[in-house]
Amino acid sequence: MNDVPALDIKELHKTFGQNEVLKGISLAAHKGDVISIIGSSGSGKSTFLRCINLLETPTEGEIWVNGELIEMKKNRQGESLPANEKQVQRIRSRLAMVFQGLIFGRT
Repeated sequence: MNDVPALDIKELHKTFGQNEVLKGISLAAHKGDVISIIGSSGSGKSTFLRCINLLETPTEGEIWVNGELIEMKKNRQGESLPANEKQVQRIRSRLAMVFQGLIFGRT
């Protein structure tokens, strides 16, 4: 069995101005895992998912997909940005997420 998680999130933070929405979230998921993120409205569930596939850019933390770190850099204002857009596109093509939806399994 491969010990490398398919998705490994380490200490993910996201702030919007003075509002810290994600406060050091970590998660490891292996191939075949099904993960549900539950919480009240406004608790950061969608922001967390948007940060994983870089629809939102995390303020801090690491995102690893199949043992590959998504490379980030800081712009002149100190904001994090993807360092390699081709890497992001390639990784996005292998990720699937459902935002506040329903999944129906086989019967």
